Amino acid sequence: MPQQSAKRETRHGALRVVKLGGSLLDCADLTNRLREWLASELLFSNVLVVGGGRRADLVRARTHRFTDREAHWLAIEAMEENARAVAGLVPEAVWLDRLDRLPTTGGQVYVLSPLSFMKNDDPCHPEGPLPECWSVTSDSIAARAAELCQADELVLLKSALPPPGESPAELATIGYVDAYFPRASRKLPRVCYVDLRNWQCCGQGQSSKIK
Repeated sequence: MPQQSAKRETRHGALRVVKLGGSLLDCADLTNRLREWLASELLFSNVLVVGGGRRADLVRARTHRFTDREAHWLAIEAMEENARAVAGLVPEAVWLDRLDRLPTTGGQVYVLSPLSFMKNDDPCHPEGPLPECWSVTSDSIAARAAELCQADELVLLKSALPPPGESPAELATIGYVDAYFPRASRKLPRVCYVDLRNWQCCGQGQSSKIK
């Protein structure tokens, strides 16, 4: 995508895509935790991709009623609803419906529209759009977004840390990330995993970097 290559060359500061796991949406103090973590990472502009959480789990539980394609898009709609909810919790964040509209200035927090991204940006990938199946969840969607906007790193905010030393393929095998994630993330310069559920307000939360 020429627009994104040009934008990467002229952007000021570092860019990061941050996947906020759906399992974290039930945290009573999610807003504070997320703001504390973002405040500890001031060098980056952050593009948030919000997971489907329980809404997507409901689709998964009824997957026998849908084709793979129908279930895939229903889960993305669940992500969209959660993204709008998170945008409401963090009103200083800017809603982002297209990656080519990502400003060149740094230091801002954006919430990406998963539905718009999957309809407009994802099909532009040289390998074509992500598969429409349960092997692709918000993990791979965030990885694809990070590749397309040429982010400096991808961070997965989850409810637990991965086992130390595990590769993306091994993490997919144990279900820590989705099955397609090893392929979706293979071109990224850095992937970081953070246990936001146990993040401490003093900034001593646990994290793990792999890659």
